[in-house]
Amino acid sequence: MTDDQTQSSDLNDDESLHQDDEPLHQWVVGESFQHASVQPDFTTAAQLRDRLRRRPPDQDNPLRIRPGLGVDDTEWSDLTSELLKAYGASVLPEGRPPNAVPRHSVLKHSRDNVLIGDAHVEGDAFQAQLAVVNDTEMLRDHTADQQHVPGMLLIEASIQLVTWAVSEIWLPPAGHPPYYAVMHASAFEFSRFVFPLPTLLTGTFTRTGPAEDDKIPLSAEVRVRQAGQECSRVRIDLHAFRPALVFAIEDGQARRTLLRAAPAA
Repeated sequence: MTDDQTQSSDLNDDESLHQDDEPLHQWVVGESFQHASVQPDFTTAAQLRDRLRRRPPDQDNPLRIRPGLGVDDTEWSDLTSELLKAYGASVLPEGRPPNAVPRHSVLKHSRDNVLIGDAHVEGDAFQAQLAVVNDTEMLRDHTADQQHVPGMLLIEASIQLVTWAVSEIWLPPAGHPPYYAVMHASAFEFSRFVFPLPTLLTGTFTRTGPAEDDKIPLSAEVRVRQAGQECSRVRIDLHAFRPALVFAIEDGQARRTLLRAAPAA
């Protein structure tokens, strides 16, 4: 065998080894989590398309893909339709992104900034999946080159879950708007990093005083879990207010603050 043939054989062996090393199960994450793709099991949609163009999947060993964080329903639907059309049963999509709650229920103008989905309540307990789209503000304006989900995003998701749950659990009298969560103290702790994988938030309410007609004093605890382990915990003290009362309190405080801030005559 000539030297050229030996080198060619070595290159083919290296390519075969590289192909064998490529995982047959991949989590597709948003471009905002591209640094996570240093782990072989993570890929962005763009990286996945490039991989399949270079080396189409084998129907005998199909590539299974699941949506991670940073991928919403529309992107996942477009991607899976495209890959199924191009590669058929050689690519097997599994699962779907969480279905985000309505933006008004978590006090957001932009749907991209809704961070919880598949939410439900049972008694005084509530839970949701972390639902992060690629263009959510807390990722778009975060500069750290990292694999994990920013801690501030987890705190915001916990606040959104509590806000949503207040209006679901404490129903107002007929013809009145939902109760409004007003938070006045919080504490949070982190024990593990959260990565762009499915993430569960669970919470409970505890009454901290007698309920009045227009407000209910509460404490909430939200736990963030991923892959069976607790990653963070957020505790919030709040009142569930009738909106008319809290807006009246806010308006009165604004007027008094303006008077105190006015220049002396």
